[in-house]
Amino acid sequence: MFKIVGSLSLIAGLRFFGLFVVMPVLSLYAISLNADHKNDMTLVGFAISAYAISQIIFQIPFGILGDRYSKRNVIAFGLIVFIIGSLICAFATSVEMIIIGRIIQGAGAIGSVVSAKITDLVLEEKRGSAMAFMGIAIFISFLLAMIIGPSVGVKYGVDKLFILTAILSLCSIILLYALVPKAPHLEYLSSSSAVKYINILKNKNIIILNISVLIQKFLMTFAFTIIPVSLVHHLGMDENRIWIVFASSAIIGLFMIAPGMIISEKYKKPKGVLLFAVVLFGLAYILMGFGDTKQNLVVYAVGVVLFFGAFCLQEPILQNLASKYPKMQEKSLSLGIFTTFGYLGSFFGGIVGGRIFNQIDFMYIAIFLFIFMIVWFFVLILLHNPSTYENLYFSLDKDINNLDFINSLNGVIESYVNRSQNLLVVKYDNEMIEKEILQDEIRKILQ
Repeated sequence: MFKIVGSLSLIAGLRFFGLFVVMPVLSLYAISLNADHKNDMTLVGFAISAYAISQIIFQIPFGILGDRYSKRNVIAFGLIVFIIGSLICAFATSVEMIIIGRIIQGAGAIGSVVSAKITDLVLEEKRGSAMAFMGIAIFISFLLAMIIGPSVGVKYGVDKLFILTAILSLCSIILLYALVPKAPHLEYLSSSSAVKYINILKNKNIIILNISVLIQKFLMTFAFTIIPVSLVHHLGMDENRIWIVFASSAIIGLFMIAPGMIISEKYKKPKGVLLFAVVLFGLAYILMGFGDTKQNLVVYAVGVVLFFGAFCLQEPILQNLASKYPKMQEKSLSLGIFTTFGYLGSFFGGIVGGRIFNQIDFMYIAIFLFIFMIVWFFVLILLHNPSTYENLYFSLDKDINNLDFINSLNGVIESYVNRSQNLLVVKYDNEMIEKEILQDEIRKILQ
């Protein structure tokens, strides 16, 4: 499992490094390219969020392709598109070219396919640890990006950062084919695309997670739009030193991932961790609003630290839960929709942040967001605890053609056959039926 998870985590980490490394300085870079309209933060916010437009458009199609074809090939194609967009940004001479390049970067919408690849290759009981490992890899890349981005970007130019992202994406393609194995051959009762959409859209838990990731990513790009500008233009911090705030925040957030996942997986309290993170988000924006208004750098920096802590707590848990509620044949599509909602939030976060930042006192914005966090808190309370879902595994010595009958048993959520390992996998709700009773019923069917 380590080879599989490690290689996919490295690929995800390199790709996210490419996305994150420009974020701390992109707003300042866009302002420099927009010399005639330096006070127009709307275009700057659009440059930050532009990649989310094509992510929104292509995430679901990539998810559908991931369900039908080789996920490795789909991931590789997305990385090639990302490389093209990165090179356009690297040689941009205007903020408009940055926007075009960012849109093409986003067209390589492979986030859901990478997550689905992990669900194909890793047993559900170990998937939480796998997602946590990938989360740690992503946040190590995030930490490095927060250090390298501001320091290298300010000293050598942001265009060099875009070239670096293209090189790392090329390395990811090589790793993909060198280390990541093909997915096992799975057989399940096939459903039409319409049925898949209906199953996903009527699932209360998936709806709550989609809303949650939209809000979370909105808060993230909103923060990346306003934090660098506030630190430099409102609080008087030197551009060469903003990496200190981002790096220290990322380090603290990184150390919060492991305790969060332990509470979520070992003690089966994922919802509690998500709710705690919402509280931290609310406090973070209040502190940033107060610090920005009162010109208090220390208070503002504490708010930034809390923000990244909340983000790091939520990110791996949201990704893990998003893979638990949909059925196996719907995972790529469901994760595609989930990721689309995330990028929808990313897009509006940058746009809204750039639009209102210089027009409304930030304290009022922070108060509004705090109230919104209260609403989000109560929405998350309705999430069902997935710890009641368990899997049973049966070795097969002959073909099985009555999955529909197994699926109709009380408490069974889904069943499928892993042909690569000759295993029947049955997912059930332990609150609806006892494990021993269900095992006996299925063994009778298999005889």
